[in-house]
Amino acid sequence: MSLHSLLPLLAFLLNVSLAGITVLRNPGSRLNRLFTYFVSGMAVWNFGVFMLRRSPDEPTAVLWEVVIHAGVVVLPAFYYHFVLIFLESTTRHRPALTLAYLLAIFFSVVNLSGSSIFMKGVKWTYWGWAPATGLLYTPFFLYFNFFMIYGLVHLVRTYKDVDSSFRRNRATLIVLGTLVSLAGGFIDFARFILARFVPAADLLYPMGIPANMVFALMLGTSIVRYRLFDVNVAVKKSAIYLLLWGVLTSILVLAEQYADWEQVNPLWIILPLGFLMTLLVSPLGHRLEDQIERLMFSRRRGCYETLLDLSKRMSTILDFGRLMETLVHGLVRGVPLTHCVLMIYDAAQSAFIVYREETNIGEGAGVSSIPVDSPVVQWLNQTGRLLVKEEVKLNPVIAEYFETAEGELEEIKASLIVPLKIENKLTGILLVGEKLSGDIFDAQELEVLSVLANQVAISLENARLYEELASSNAQLMQASRLKSQFLASMSHELRTPLNSIIGFSKVLLNRLDGDLTERQEVYIRSVHNSGTHLLQLINGILDFSRIEAGKLEMMPEDLDLHDLIDECIESSLPMARGKQLKIEKDVPLETPRLTADRTKVKQILLNLLSNAIKFTQQGRVVIGVVAEPEAVRISVADTGVGIRDEDLARLFEPFQQLDNPVARGAGGTGLGLAISKKFVELHGGRIWAESRENQGSTFHFTLPLNLT
Repeated sequence: MSLHSLLPLLAFLLNVSLAGITVLRNPGSRLNRLFTYFVSGMAVWNFGVFMLRRSPDEPTAVLWEVVIHAGVVVLPAFYYHFVLIFLESTTRHRPALTLAYLLAIFFSVVNLSGSSIFMKGVKWTYWGWAPATGLLYTPFFLYFNFFMIYGLVHLVRTYKDVDSSFRRNRATLIVLGTLVSLAGGFIDFARFILARFVPAADLLYPMGIPANMVFALMLGTSIVRYRLFDVNVAVKKSAIYLLLWGVLTSILVLAEQYADWEQVNPLWIILPLGFLMTLLVSPLGHRLEDQIERLMFSRRRGCYETLLDLSKRMSTILDFGRLMETLVHGLVRGVPLTHCVLMIYDAAQSAFIVYREETNIGEGAGVSSIPVDSPVVQWLNQTGRLLVKEEVKLNPVIAEYFETAEGELEEIKASLIVPLKIENKLTGILLVGEKLSGDIFDAQELEVLSVLANQVAISLENARLYEELASSNAQLMQASRLKSQFLASMSHELRTPLNSIIGFSKVLLNRLDGDLTERQEVYIRSVHNSGTHLLQLINGILDFSRIEAGKLEMMPEDLDLHDLIDECIESSLPMARGKQLKIEKDVPLETPRLTADRTKVKQILLNLLSNAIKFTQQGRVVIGVVAEPEAVRISVADTGVGIRDEDLARLFEPFQQLDNPVARGAGGTGLGLAISKKFVELHGGRIWAESRENQGSTFHFTLPLNLT
């Protein structure tokens, strides 16, 4: 069986799948139901073509031509109805829609009756059986194309007046799909007519089935997964690559005309082409593609980079008013947007009220407050997800939720409604208008905007806590409590986006979603390393704030010191790479039975090992264990730079770092030894250090045999 024979069957399976997916996604939507009827008609058409191409004789072929036309006849009416529902103008064009259905019924009856005035029979062509047309076939052809083109005209007329970029993106998909379908039909019709005068025209491949596969896919995408890509960007990219392909093909054609290929060594062709292909897949080729994207899609890159830049700036601002201004002004001017509104919760009014609003054009969001019992607020609070207004009618779950609040949602003039949520509490709402460029927010930009919203929520809370801390400066105890609360809140909330940054950067470095350029790998590795380092600092701050707040719980268990020390040494080995340094242990085979919090003892050892390796360029680091009557003494000794006598006194104080070049270059919060001291004391032990400058240091700590 040839691909030509199989293609209609593939198209049939595609149509059945699209019908099933669409009706299952939202059976209550009129738009989805109309699309299901439409692709069902196409499925009948494609199955009929599949059977027609397998027909052994003329009577069988006539039967399947009737089946084919049973599916084809209803398509213009269903398509026109689909367009009217999409444009929400069914009532206004009801007479034309009624005429379309009446003509569909009339031609269906004529076709199923087998009358020769519609089809006289079939005839054999190069590509198989084709209908022998009757007198009514030309009016049928005119009816078919008129309502397809009429629906297309409605779409094009309405296109520029549509406010929503997401809706325009969907309309573009339908327009492009219709044009592809009409182009396929035109090619088939031209082939059919020309074959009477130019027999060679019959060799042209019938494009109706492939064109309608594309048509069905585009219509389905417009109501199911239209947000996967920006149609305009996809069209521009296709145009660029088609142009490059055309230039390359022209060069090869010209070369063939002016060169004597029989006299040319094949290596002179193979080697340059091989070099060109290698160049295109190399980092240089990636740079070329990057430059093309920068040239053609600079507005989109500008939006993406604006969102990333704002995300970075949010974390550095602690002044509440300046934070609001930076966010709203940065979005409106940087993207740029028609308008942007930031709403903050006001307990006195029990509503979210406008705190900052900025517009480029138009009247803004059109609302001054949203009550906390509003379905919009409740949905944002429950899901924590960004809401694309245009999706409310498409997503059945969201549509059902807002069924009784359509009017309220319609009053909010915004493309996106973004929740600012922290610790399961909605603190603000960001209303984002349309892009001035008319482009949509693609999936990648929406993801970055969600990350930005998380960062803004954290920054707002931090700014609020900072203001509270500043206003309570006269009361030392209150200030201390707020400081701990601020540190704990900041650390806890920053860990969530940081874990995402570290996780996704690791995914990119592992190349699970494709190759990276050298520059991209450098950037992403920098992001990953910086994120990991920042997470370690935040974890230290969080641990310390929990200790100060007295919220740290002990989890005692039996410890095997041999296993624990081996585990810590293995974890610390990567830090010693590139140094002439040995990490050793001096632990007796028999060690006393010890009950302690394993996680905290491990953190103590890792902190001490990390410091020893950090400040020792060559020599060795030794972990030793000595049994005492009621305790175990563990030591970590190094041959590093040592510690001055005046620094030993403040060594275990929080946020303290040694005043030497090595310590300044190592970075950190200065909390490692302070946390270790707290952990040791929670076990009922003590910790101290012995050191001589330029000769190394030894840190000792004791753990009682039984944790009480």
